[in-house]
Amino acid sequence: MIQGKTILTLENVLSRVDNMERDLEILKRDFILVFKPSTKKTKPSLYGSIKGGDVTEEAIEKAKQSLFRNLKDIQ
Repeated sequence: MIQGKTILTLENVLSRVDNMERDLEILKRDFILVFKPSTKKTKPSLYGSIKGGDVTEEAIEKAKQSLFRNLKDIQ
């Protein structure tokens, strides 16, 4: 150092550039983590909503009829 001034050498400049690159990578990672919407989707679960012994073929058919409409009206 000469009177408060840093002597520019190739090593000093490259070291500073490396530090800047590292800081930029950290900033990019932080922005991605904060602003990127979550792509992890939760699967709906019916676990525990009905008892295993209560499901009969009749109940399944009734559920299908209420879920799927009659397709005769489609042309």
